[in-house]
Amino acid sequence: MARNYKELQEKMDPTSRADNARGVREELQRMGLDELRNAKRLTQAYLAEMLDTPQSSISRIEQRADMYLSTLRDYVHAMGGVLQIQAVFPDGGTVAINRFGEYEDRSYIVRARSESSGTYVLDAQPLDEGLPLSTRSLKVQAFTKTLKTLHIPEPQISAIRKGLEEAPLTEIGGRFARRVFSEPDLIAAGFESTSTEPANDR
Repeated sequence: MARNYKELQEKMDPTSRADNARGVREELQRMGLDELRNAKRLTQAYLAEMLDTPQSSISRIEQRADMYLSTLRDYVHAMGGVLQIQAVFPDGGTVAINRFGEYEDRSYIVRARSESSGTYVLDAQPLDEGLPLSTRSLKVQAFTKTLKTLHIPEPQISAIRKGLEEAPLTEIGGRFARRVFSEPDLIAAGFESTSTEPANDR
């Protein structure tokens, strides 16, 4: 009779279990984009919907040997991940690289909330470092336009608005993984820092 992996792992000694976990991590690090997507149990059609692009574009991304960092970042974000780039040196030193010209390695999750006045606000919370961002109060048309600027597909925009009719707060995301956004994309869509300096009334 077949036994599941968890039962087999519980019978391993701690050393074997640690070796097994290390092997899984190393295998994940060697995966191509298509293998990573399959490991996350996501389809090309799902990523195409999240990125508002034809499915053929997802196929091309997965087969390319080189691409823009922004393309790779958006692909990883659509799977709910964060793109991190490191320089690894022979002496064992590792340095995180988080700035390439206009590219900023700051990632956010976005929540939509409805206000009693019939308007909406989008709030962005950083996953690591960075300041919270937010839009001003938006009427329905501006709210929809902002979500489109963030490449949220029409069916998901409708689902977000329907969700806000039932609850005042909803996170922007898909069925399988939460959606992650980059700071430059949020700024381009009209988000601003929510931190305020004390006003000097003198």
